[in-house]
Amino acid sequence: MPDRLLDAALACFRRLGGKRTRIEDIAAEAGVARTAVYRYYPNKRAIVAALATRWFAEDEATLAAIARDHGRGPADRLRAFLLADAACARRYVTDPCLAEVLDEVVHNLTAVPQQHRAHVRRHLTGLLAEGQAAGGFRAEPAERLAQALDDLMGRFHDPRLTADLDEAVWRERAEIAVEIACQGMRA
Repeated sequence: MPDRLLDAALACFRRLGGKRTRIEDIAAEAGVARTAVYRYYPNKRAIVAALATRWFAEDEATLAAIARDHGRGPADRLRAFLLADAACARRYVTDPCLAEVLDEVVHNLTAVPQQHRAHVRRHLTGLLAEGQAAGGFRAEPAERLAQALDDLMGRFHDPRLTADLDEAVWRERAEIAVEIACQGMRA
């Protein structure tokens, strides 16, 4: 039922906008009574947080799979990881509905995106530590390098800097930034 309610909420947000959507609209879209929504989510803010958490979990699973793909070397995985992380963020900033939902999350539910970035950095730290152990990456604390890379790539998470870029231009800039970052990680 919770996933059904989140799917209904997203449909309502797309149709009505996040600000105009009410719990009653979500219940109607899901085909349940309003009280059924309250059994799982105490308010619309909780629904927004659950949506963002679900999206972030999908992104984290994608990034974790890249970080743990031992069929490729650490340098190739680092490149793929950084590009995938940027692409995940682009999905949100180029879709007006998703951008509106995440704007609400960033401004009113800051723990949700902070926790997500901490998970991303944890996967990145593990990947960097593995590359260091193999002698391919700089010999500095992996946590520090992961934070620096996350900060550098933050440009691709900012809707003010990426939402209006053509896909080809965005991809070219992301690839150049990732290449520069990867060169900076080399031992």
